[in-house]
Amino acid sequence: MSFNLSPFDAMVVVWAALAIPVFIYSLVGTDNVGRTGANPRGPRVAARWGWVVMELPALCVLPAVYLSAGNRYLVADLLVAAWVIHYAHRTLLWPWIVPRYSWPMPVATCVSGFVFNVINGLLIGWFLGYAADYPREWLLDDRFIVGAAAFLTGAALNVTSDYRLAWMRHQQNGRYVIPQGGAFRLLSSPNLAGEMVEWIGFALMAWSLPALAFALWIAANLIPRALWRHRWYRRTFPDYPESRRAVIPGVL
Repeated sequence: MSFNLSPFDAMVVVWAALAIPVFIYSLVGTDNVGRTGANPRGPRVAARWGWVVMELPALCVLPAVYLSAGNRYLVADLLVAAWVIHYAHRTLLWPWIVPRYSWPMPVATCVSGFVFNVINGLLIGWFLGYAADYPREWLLDDRFIVGAAAFLTGAALNVTSDYRLAWMRHQQNGRYVIPQGGAFRLLSSPNLAGEMVEWIGFALMAWSLPALAFALWIAANLIPRALWRHRWYRRTFPDYPESRRAVIPGVL
C-alpha cells in the first residue's frame, strides 16, 4: 500500500506529528502560565498584552491568506467566519473585559504561541483558499452538520465557563476559589474541554488535514493543562469534590 501525499499534505502530517512529543513532554512537565506556573526564568510581559500578541496572528493570518487567494465560496466563507469570530473574541474582547490577576506571562510562552498561531493560520488559510473545493451541498453533509453542532456547543461551553470562572474570582478580589455551578459540577476545566470540542467540530466541518492537525495540537496543549489545573485544585483545596474530573466527565 502506498500513500501519495502532496508536498503540502506531507508538511501538514509532519506538523501534526510534532504534537505527539509536545503532548508527552507536557504530561510530565509543568505549566509555566497561570495558577500552576513553575516560576520560569527569563523575561516576562504583562499577561493581558502577552495574550493579545500571542493570539493576534490567529485572528489575522488565516483570513488574510484565504482572501489573498481570491477563490471565495460559501462553505469556506463560513469556516473562516467561525474562526474569525472565535479569535476576535479571544484577542480583542476577552483580555480587556476580564480583570487580570495573573502573573506576567513568560516572553518565551508568548513567542511560542505567536509562532504556533502563524503556522496554523498559514496551513488552514492556504488549504481553504488554494486547495479546497467544497460544493454547496457540503453544508447538508452529516460531517458538516455534526461538526457545526459540536463547534457551537464547544464555543458556548468555553465562553460561559471562562466568564463564570472570571466572575467568581472577581467576587473574591482575585483569590482562587473552588469553581461552582454549570459544567464545573463535573469538570475542573470545562472551558478547556469546550475549546477542544469546538475545534474537533471545526475539523469535522472542514474535513481536512490542516484542520485535523490543529485539533490534535489543541488537545496536545489543553489536556495536560487541564490535568495540571485539576491536580492544583486538589492540592490547594482539601474539600475539592472527589467526583469531579479534569476534562472528560467520568473519565479523565
